[in-house]
Amino acid sequence: MLVALVLRLPLLTGSFWLDEAAQALESIRPLAQQTDITGDFQPPLFHYLIHFAVQASRAEWWLRLWGSLIPGIITVWATYQLSKKLFNEKVAAVAALLLATSSLHIFYSQELRPYSLAVMWAMISTLLLLAKKFDWWQFAGVSLLGVYTSYLYPFFLLPQLWFVWQMKWGWQRVLKIIAALGLLLMPWGPTFWRQLEAGQALRQALPGWENAVSLPPAKSLALVPLKFLYGVLNLDPTLFFIIPAVVLLGFTFVSWRSAAHTQLLKLKKPTAKITFLLIAPLLLSWLVSFVIPVIQPKRLLYLLPFWYLLLSAPLAWPKTNRLFVRATIAIVLAINLFSLWQYWTNPSLQRENWRGLKQELVQKFPKQDTLVIFAFDEALSPWRWYQPDALPSLSIDSRQINNDQALRTQLKITENYRYLLVFDYLRTLTDPDNKLEPAVENLGFVGRGVIDYPNLGFVRIYTRPDFAIGYR
Repeated sequence: MLVALVLRLPLLTGSFWLDEAAQALESIRPLAQQTDITGDFQPPLFHYLIHFAVQASRAEWWLRLWGSLIPGIITVWATYQLSKKLFNEKVAAVAALLLATSSLHIFYSQELRPYSLAVMWAMISTLLLLAKKFDWWQFAGVSLLGVYTSYLYPFFLLPQLWFVWQMKWGWQRVLKIIAALGLLLMPWGPTFWRQLEAGQALRQALPGWENAVSLPPAKSLALVPLKFLYGVLNLDPTLFFIIPAVVLLGFTFVSWRSAAHTQLLKLKKPTAKITFLLIAPLLLSWLVSFVIPVIQPKRLLYLLPFWYLLLSAPLAWPKTNRLFVRATIAIVLAINLFSLWQYWTNPSLQRENWRGLKQELVQKFPKQDTLVIFAFDEALSPWRWYQPDALPSLSIDSRQINNDQALRTQLKITENYRYLLVFDYLRTLTDPDNKLEPAVENLGFVGRGVIDYPNLGFVRIYTRPDFAIGYR
């Protein structure tokens, strides 16, 4: 637990990126408006949690602490408890260590989004599911919190309900759980439908948006386990990534094959349960993604503890090739630590530093002479969160950009400014034909350089011709 906490402290105070800032802006609204989240395809529980946290402080570390860090630590604890219950303390210690050092889990334990919270509910509900005395009310309550946290949680809940039936508790209790959840989820139904409609409208307005937020089904099924293995590292089809994956696959195969005899049947029952809870939700969500593209590793993060538990399980088998088992665990741990070090030291793997960029622009450019231009329907959320009145901004949406007359009308305001700062961020979606830059140049502005921040793209600097000052 202490290791998990210490590893999740670096970068906790970093800048909010786009989605986090949008979450924070929504959460500071009055309590009555916390369900007004049609534009954010998420259930409302996380919004309520952050709304109450923000009453004490708006600091990044504080909001992430309550929204993601504490759930992340609880998840490590729950992973240990579940592994100990199913196998033994050795398996529990290894599985918890692998999760504690996972750069992917650490990253989302520091993210002001609901992914870490959903993992916590998944692990707690599984502990309740496999308890000696099954309390269906407690299980239904935690499952309700899970569904109100993530729309992909039902893909995990359905295999759990299958377990309820298989454990000879019967369909009666399954139907009771479904009825209770359905009744308590019913008030949210109309908002969920509006969110679906808003998402469909956005995909039609911005054809590239779907690829930006989700993965094609053919790619997603392979990417999820690869991201579980390599964490925050950017995956490339190079030997650096291929060789460890192939070696790990071979060691795992040998470890499992050497343990395949009848004396392990009793011990293998927990392994079968974990395998089912890992594979079934992945396949269910993958099948649905052919209709609604939903798969991303972060949205299926609740499967990560089961991945590590499955890798650690052979340590409990009395007759298996321990050398290959230990080698497998050593490889995964080494990858975890390398990936974590890269996350700490490589800015390109960290979140967008909007706070630092905003501070730099405010220091370098006079407010009365500078206009910031976004190719979006409003100023981007981090810009509105950090020093919202520091520099004036102009937002031009895709419809206006693609209408020459509307674009010229919007840009008339630039006559009052000497400096224009044009953000490239999201412009490949809203301005794929690059109409904004020529329109700015036609007004007599001259490009003087760019500001480049990791993951943010260029901020292009334009000035009047008589201002021959560049910024680089």
